[in-house]
Amino acid sequence: MPSVDVTTYTDPACPYAFSAEPIRWRLRWRYGDELRCHLRLVGLSKDGASYERMGFTPERAAAALRHFDAYGQPLTTAESRPVGGTWPACEAIVAVRERRGIDAAVTLLRALHVETLAGGAALSDDATLAAALEAGGLDATADDVAGWRAEEDVQAAFRADLSAARRPSPAAVALDQKLAPSGEDWTAEQAGEPLGPRRYTCPSYVLERDGRVLEAPGFHTALTIETLVANLAPELEQRPWATDPLEVVRWAGEPLTTQEVAAVLDREGERDAVGEELAAAGATRRPIGTDALWTA
Repeated sequence: MPSVDVTTYTDPACPYAFSAEPIRWRLRWRYGDELRCHLRLVGLSKDGASYERMGFTPERAAAALRHFDAYGQPLTTAESRPVGGTWPACEAIVAVRERRGIDAAVTLLRALHVETLAGGAALSDDATLAAALEAGGLDATADDVAGWRAEEDVQAAFRADLSAARRPSPAAVALDQKLAPSGEDWTAEQAGEPLGPRRYTCPSYVLERDGRVLEAPGFHTALTIETLVANLAPELEQRPWATDPLEVVRWAGEPLTTQEVAAVLDREGERDAVGEELAAAGATRRPIGTDALWTA
């Protein structure tokens, strides 16, 4: 079966990455196993000190999230939210990726997005990781993950992610406005190899097939990513867009946001209408942040 490898550079603290979840669900519906998913964790901040230097207070962090509702994902409306390092959570995702596989890592990343960006929990709290593991139905406890994080092969995999994120390709560098400074948390001296002054932002996409590579650094629309897929593999089968919101929720096998359901219906601009249709069809709505999660 023909396929395309899709590597996403991401971080559990990034609201842009969470706002791109409707794209992931849309691609999953459209192409299924024809797209092979890979994750690279950027590690936005080792301990939160970089945020403090920028004056990123808990109040400012909360205010920033309130601007992201334009993208449709539910985000916390709290007046303040914890600001801290993302490395421990990134390490946890890498540990799950290395021990339980890529699907489990994607599930944990999403669950952490929901717990923190929608629910307002502190990313660095052990209780948040435990809640995300439970919500994702993952075969691992917080203690399991803590043990895996300490193992050398997991640490090596995490360091490799940090380095890869700070070596953007010439194609990505040509779109410098879509990149960010590499920062001081992970340097060439620490990596033991050359790193660039810029890094991928979240989410950035690298698509590859048979040695041919196309990239979309930084946040993009679904159409951008679908265009890259079509250029790499025009012969891939495309499942017709869903027409029944309740069918989408049943297919997902886990709670979806209204915007994610709308994306799979190819109706991104109709979040409110899709929500009304889900309610009328008997789906269960769990309010969270500025919107809700739906189950069948």
